[in-house]
Amino acid sequence: MNASINIAKLEEFDAAFGKLGAKGGSRTGPNRRTQDEEEWYIVRRFLKEAIAAKTFQLPLTIQKSHPPEPDFIVEHRGRTLIEITEATNEADQREMTRLELSDKPILLGELGGRFEGGGGEPGHLWSSDIVEAIERKERKSIFSTASLDRHLVVYPNSNASFLIFDEEDELRAFSILLNVIDTKRSKLSQIANGCLVHILGKEHVFFDILGEARRRRRS
Repeated sequence: MNASINIAKLEEFDAAFGKLGAKGGSRTGPNRRTQDEEEWYIVRRFLKEAIAAKTFQLPLTIQKSHPPEPDFIVEHRGRTLIEITEATNEADQREMTRLELSDKPILLGELGGRFEGGGGEPGHLWSSDIVEAIERKERKSIFSTASLDRHLVVYPNSNASFLIFDEEDELRAFSILLNVIDTKRSKLSQIANGCLVHILGKEHVFFDILGEARRRRRS
């Protein structure tokens, strides 16, 4: 998908994107989403909040890049790179696919995913999924290309994130994450190598979680 999106004003944001990234799509079936479609879906939501938070300046242009380069190139007062990654779990992903194919209601964890039988604090696994997502990018181009501004956007998508129902749940999970980061800050900062790491949550975008750790309520 070789689209190039030009955004001059925030109020023109949705019109500039049009249908690109408007819907996430299904996991299965003839119209199942592609990886590019999912990445556009996530970056669209992140970028709208990031512009409003002055993390990115207008006007800007965003376009898809090609592996092994990071997922997106943004031109705004210079070149910036954005990488999208999921914070998830393989067992949860397999279960999500099986749930989508099922024609009957099934409880979380019944098809091999985590949290079988319910209970537990999802914030702990939500946090560990995010830390593992950062660690998986070690030595990838988003962290190694130190000559450019870089942003890693982490998208929680697992049984743990499913169990975070509202703002209170998400803020509690984020507090747990900050405690985990405090114990691993030196290692994670070394891995990130100057790249800013953000989380696109359900209720908030959490900016620069290894640094200032700001949050913005999603519009």
